[in-house]
Amino acid sequence: MTEALHNYINSIIQLSDQESRELNDIITEKTIKKRGHIAETGKVCSKVIFINRGYFRFYHLNHNGDEITSDFYFAPCFITSYTSFITGKPSMVNVQAMTDVNVIEFNRTDIYKLYNKYQNIERLGRRIAESVAITSEEHLFLLLNQTAKTRYITLLEKYPDYVKTIPLQYIASYLGITKETLSRMRKNLIDT
Repeated sequence: MTEALHNYINSIIQLSDQESRELNDIITEKTIKKRGHIAETGKVCSKVIFINRGYFRFYHLNHNGDEITSDFYFAPCFITSYTSFITGKPSMVNVQAMTDVNVIEFNRTDIYKLYNKYQNIERLGRRIAESVAITSEEHLFLLLNQTAKTRYITLLEKYPDYVKTIPLQYIASYLGITKETLSRMRKNLIDT
């Protein structure tokens, strides 16, 4: 288990040595190459990923076939296509690596076996799911109630190093504006 994952888990719950060993036995550490996917529309997602380093974007295709970026997730955190992971139904979203991303992968079958065996690991899963729900609700609130400028400033304040590396078309899509509008907005922010 990496130090980042160990610290993340310990910030949520204390596992026994046995629970930690068994959790460690089911993980796979790997690198997802830039533009690689961990979930794709129409395919069942049976993995949950802990991001050690790097970030992912969630996107879908609109009726014209254009990619619409709905969110970004930055290390350290857990991600998956949660609806697909939980229900076993095909994913409605694509989850794409924006850089070469170092991750720890958990298989659905293995993690559910540990949920049944250890209450603490099941509690860990619930708390991670609650965290994802909170993040999703905050994102939805920003999307429905804040201007693109406010959402951009929020993204910039929370993840300044990452924002510098995200291609403009993905940030513009995430904000629901054109690249040209984003460029003007960024210029105005620099000038003020």
